Amino acid sequence: MTPGTNIVYLCANPGLDLDKMLGPKVHIQAILRGLKSAGVNPTLIAVQNTKSLKEYEEFETVILPHHYLRGFVHRFIPYTGIVDSLRIFLKIIALNRTKHFTLIHERYTGLSWGGVLAAKFLRIPLVLQMVGPGIEEKTLQLNPLKPSRRWLALLNQKYLFSNCDHLILVSKQIASFIYQKRGWILPKHSVILFGPDLLDPLSEAKKTTIRRQIGAEDRPLFIYSGSLYRWYGTLDLVKAFHLALQKRPDLKLIIVGSGDEENTIREYIQKKSLTDSVLLIGVVPHAELLKIIQAVDYCLVFYPGEPTYFGSSIKVIEYMAAGKPVISTPQMIEIIEDGVTGFMSKTASPEDFAAKIEEVVSKPDLARTVGENARNLISSHYTWNHYIEKLIKIYKATLNQT
Repeated sequence: MTPGTNIVYLCANPGLDLDKMLGPKVHIQAILRGLKSAGVNPTLIAVQNTKSLKEYEEFETVILPHHYLRGFVHRFIPYTGIVDSLRIFLKIIALNRTKHFTLIHERYTGLSWGGVLAAKFLRIPLVLQMVGPGIEEKTLQLNPLKPSRRWLALLNQKYLFSNCDHLILVSKQIASFIYQKRGWILPKHSVILFGPDLLDPLSEAKKTTIRRQIGAEDRPLFIYSGSLYRWYGTLDLVKAFHLALQKRPDLKLIIVGSGDEENTIREYIQKKSLTDSVLLIGVVPHAELLKIIQAVDYCLVFYPGEPTYFGSSIKVIEYMAAGKPVISTPQMIEIIEDGVTGFMSKTASPEDFAAKIEEVVSKPDLARTVGENARNLISSHYTWNHYIEKLIKIYKATLNQT
């Protein structure tokens, strides 16, 4: 792969708001920035519900505005996805006249096949990146696909798998939980965990200022950041913290994020008189969030139910990179070793999670050591630089094989 190589980075899902959704925005911008630093020229092609993106000025972007096509038939045949796929195909072909793309890297979406058709037409490789299972994910999110759409989604995904040159997964759990259960043979694939940037330490004065603003100068301070959706079980996290407060009333939790369960959580906090101990601050800019993380003592990660496809997440790795002890439900098995690089409760029940919070707070020396271990692990294996190095190797190997 020579310097100056042009590639497509494709995001074909109009539901993936690249301005508002913090996790995807962090992932995508870090990948694009890292590729540019490595001498690769990515063109971001994205289907969006808007005509432009606000925070992507440093990248070459092509936005295809999504227009929802209404009608009864749409319940059975996703013709909006078909139209978007055709537009993607035609746009890549048109851009290739001057760009001469050597590879298409697609961040997978459920019913898009414009990228794979363009790759076939141009005779260039397709690298498919999957951050979730795509189909079973809908059921976990309490929004299962209807049978006809599920059948089409499975058909589309199998077609993509059969025609991609390399599959990138963000978790081994995705393969073991989803694809092995379907009985599918996976294409050549790699697992690359998302990484953080290592930050310069925040001064003690700035930490003190942040803690004073939160009202937790002399209290053990926890943070949870992420989407407050029902399927994340965030209300159970608050219930668990409430249980821990009964034995340790000096604890304080700050919750950063928003979602459809936010009002329910606020009502619970009011009803249980927790306003002095649990603080919701909504969404904050990513740079500000990273400062808050550095100022807290402990970080919480909560997913409901049994371990599924969640083997790691960007927020967990950001917590660990900051040297913070992470307390998680059992899902983070690919990145956390209990008592060594983090802490995991036995189950995702509020009772077990509360017990783990109480245990960790009672062992501050161990918590400090675990936080240091976590930072060392991330800095040596899982930064964005490590991610981009692995990604470039995949590109080179794929190009050499085609």
